[in-house]
Amino acid sequence: MRKLIALTALCLLVTGLAAGQATKAAPAKAATKAAEPKFKAIWEPVPFTKDIQLNAISCAGPETCWVAGDKSTILFTSDGGTTWQAQLGGDPEGTEEDLAEIFFLDGKHGWVKTERSKLMATSDGSTWAELGKLPATAKGLWFSSPQTGFISDNHDSTSRSLLNRTDDGGRTWVRGNPCGLDAMVDGLPRKLGCLMSGTQFVTPQTGFMGGGAPIAMGTSMAAFSKTTDGGASWTSAVIPATKHKIDSIHFWSEKDGLVLLASGQTFWTADAGTTWTGSLNPPAWRSHYASGEGKMIVGVNRTGQQIGYSFNGGRNFTSRPAKLPTEANAITFPDAQHGYLVGRHGMVYRYRIVPIDYTSQGMIGAMAP
Repeated sequence: MRKLIALTALCLLVTGLAAGQATKAAPAKAATKAAEPKFKAIWEPVPFTKDIQLNAISCAGPETCWVAGDKSTILFTSDGGTTWQAQLGGDPEGTEEDLAEIFFLDGKHGWVKTERSKLMATSDGSTWAELGKLPATAKGLWFSSPQTGFISDNHDSTSRSLLNRTDDGGRTWVRGNPCGLDAMVDGLPRKLGCLMSGTQFVTPQTGFMGGGAPIAMGTSMAAFSKTTDGGASWTSAVIPATKHKIDSIHFWSEKDGLVLLASGQTFWTADAGTTWTGSLNPPAWRSHYASGEGKMIVGVNRTGQQIGYSFNGGRNFTSRPAKLPTEANAITFPDAQHGYLVGRHGMVYRYRIVPIDYTSQGMIGAMAP
């Protein structure tokens, strides 16, 4: 009888241990299930319906954007590209001048520059008026307020830029002093001119410019300028040991930014341009870049076959095949979860974070922060 009781107790103990182990194992299965992704990042086609080349894009919010293109075309969307409205142009058979740059400060104040340097503006986000002409070589349109704006005027004969400033919304412009800097070239001190092509302000007081400082026929060092007094004065320097100009500049704070050189190299800074470090594995040569509030940086190469992503301020990139149907001309990210790229034949793609089971025709897989 005692043996039977002991055997019964032993069976109950073993059964209890097994039940306890099963109970402990259950949370592990639940944790595995909870770890499955619920969302994914994609590029989704939302094209304009007519065959017009789109050259530039600017957004005043995650889903409120304007696109500038050929035939004096200005497109507007308030729903992230689901629908497009032609505020100007939009006719593939039109003969109007092509638009090269567009900039929006907010949902009402915007400016566009044509290929022949005519400037137009809107103060309500929908109706446009011509303001006048800019210098023929002007590049890098940027406004830090509805009244104050900047654009560089490059003089190739003197290898110097003159920064043009407006304080009346773009109606009249005043030229500043020529851009110049001191640099060491091959171990020798040199006084160099600089030709700037991109401007960006992160606050009304703090701004940056990027371009090149010619050192020999066909060779330029990367040149960089910054202001901390609203553009009243600028300090300029070069990125050491570079042999190509800066094509585009992207800052997301007063200290953190990235520049793209004409060679395809990218350099990042965390101290407002005092020091620069080359990025690892940037996308293929001659890319377009955009930053989503510094949380991610995205570069798409102009052939549209590769898109690179960085989630650490440009220190390194991971690239994914894109296989866009045509060349990309511009890209922008109003925040880390919304982005747009535009190109030839009315091409527009939007970047979105969507449910994991979401599908749409022509969508391309992307990376998320």
